Amino acid sequence: MKDNIEQKLNNLPLKPGVYLFINQKNEIIYIGKASSLKKRVASYFQKNLDAKTRVLVSHIADIDYIVTQSEIEALLLESSLIKKHKPKYNIQQKDDKRFPYIAITLHEKFPRVIFTRKLYHNNNRYYGPYTDAHAARKTVALLNKTFKLKTCTKDIPLKPHERPCLNHQMGRCQGVCTGIVTEDEYRNVINTVMQFLDGNIDPVLENLTELMNSYSQAMRYESAAQVRDMIFDIQKMLQTQHVVTPLGQNQDFIGITTHKDEAYMLVFQFRHGSLTGKRIFVFNNAEYTSRSSLIAQFIVEYYAVNEPPQTIVIPDMIEDRHIVEEYTSSKTSQPVHIVTPKTDHEKAVMQMLYKNLDLAIVQKIAPTWQKALFELQEALKLPTLPIDIECFDISNIQGAFAVASMVHFTDGMPNKKEYRRYRIRAYTKPDDPGMIHEVVGRRLQHLLNEGLPLPDLLVIDGGKGQLSRACEVMEVLGCSVPVIALAKRLEEIYFPQGSDPLRLPPTSPALKLLQAIRDEAHRFAITYHRNLRDKNMTASVLDNIHGVGAQYKKKLLQNFDTIEHIKQSDAATIAKEAKIPLTVAQKIYDFFHRQER
Repeated sequence: MKDNIEQKLNNLPLKPGVYLFINQKNEIIYIGKASSLKKRVASYFQKNLDAKTRVLVSHIADIDYIVTQSEIEALLLESSLIKKHKPKYNIQQKDDKRFPYIAITLHEKFPRVIFTRKLYHNNNRYYGPYTDAHAARKTVALLNKTFKLKTCTKDIPLKPHERPCLNHQMGRCQGVCTGIVTEDEYRNVINTVMQFLDGNIDPVLENLTELMNSYSQAMRYESAAQVRDMIFDIQKMLQTQHVVTPLGQNQDFIGITTHKDEAYMLVFQFRHGSLTGKRIFVFNNAEYTSRSSLIAQFIVEYYAVNEPPQTIVIPDMIEDRHIVEEYTSSKTSQPVHIVTPKTDHEKAVMQMLYKNLDLAIVQKIAPTWQKALFELQEALKLPTLPIDIECFDISNIQGAFAVASMVHFTDGMPNKKEYRRYRIRAYTKPDDPGMIHEVVGRRLQHLLNEGLPLPDLLVIDGGKGQLSRACEVMEVLGCSVPVIALAKRLEEIYFPQGSDPLRLPPTSPALKLLQAIRDEAHRFAITYHRNLRDKNMTASVLDNIHGVGAQYKKKLLQNFDTIEHIKQSDAATIAKEAKIPLTVAQKIYDFFHRQER
């Protein structure tokens, strides 16, 4: 042991605090906390250390420390210093994405229910955090649809020349902008929504049933029907919850496993008895930290920004439970208990959690797409991480066979179940901006009508003209979704504000992701356009065959991909595949073979 190290050890106090190990380059390589600095630091220089700890100790050239008033202060200071200095041998969280919340904008005259990842110090009411962003978005969409809430950002009252948004005209909003609903009436609806999100479902259903009956007695049958539909929607929403806690508790289950030098943490979050989702975290340099310390540090960092539940269930008890419990309890209005699974239900949930965690290891969830998404959020100044991105592309030849494609990427990967194709209806001449206006409007209107979540980002294949028309239709619909245009020639990104286009470096992961999405939309559109064109050409050839009417042509087009496929088939095959009479099939066969001669 070096003399200066031995001297430092002798002078360390028997007090709580944080210690810092420093290497020969004067870099902080490890930060830890201790209830007794002297005892904890001395333990690193004893015999019989494991191999990993010996590696760490071999790089220590100096020791520094900070004394704190209590063990809780040491816990918080350790977390703060690790985030600031990012020491080589401390675990580093790879996924630092903020958790989503459902917010009710109570600071507004007519509050909205929105999805957000940011917490503001205002009068807003926040519910969460949700470990499943998709579930949170779906809940927001269902609440807005069920209670017909204001979703647009229009100022109330409207200016003289302004018209109500389409949501009101379609009966999807109460129409607060028209003045037919008072502020007090709307606030009563918002109070019902807050009751619902607080988990008090029975009073909500009772109040709505009473309201429906009162409307019915007053012969306001349309209003009664609307409330009845609201009750059905809520009951349907509740039926989708399959995993519940017996007593409707607020609990978080946390599991941990390691793989090489990484630690994987999985959180199952139960709110009011229902599983709201799961979320995985990945940490580097985990081999230098004990399992107990990993869990304790995770709990401190996680609940520094998220409200703790009544109970946190962990697989094994941590050493500093009373300190961590005291800290988490200080973050909420009720005591927080950290426990290990005791009941059959808790053991079953923990078993289910570890099945998911094992699957995560197998699938190696150390998401490579996250870097691109984080960079994209920063470059485009997006309010949330663009988990769901939709891109539109137009394909036509001088207006003929005009089609559009919409591809959907989730977590940076194609989500082909959400792909959509559109036949252009309103344009027969070349007008790409106009066609974008049509298909973006059709897509967003569908999402609004069905109460489905809006994407985090819209990408338009094109330039300023296409972007401008997309913004126009969004304004008409009263919905606000971040949107950009990507021009292919110089790979320039255009923004609605009309500012100078943005050029990302060619090696940028964010640009590569945008290019991949744009190219996929182009491929999807071209394929659809080519299929339509080929079918039209096939149909025009079939028009020349005497005795082949509209019904036979339809069957041929449904069962044969191309005209070449029909040519290569004999009469019997044509009759069998297209389910048409053999005599008609023979005419088709003879026609093509006469053409060849």
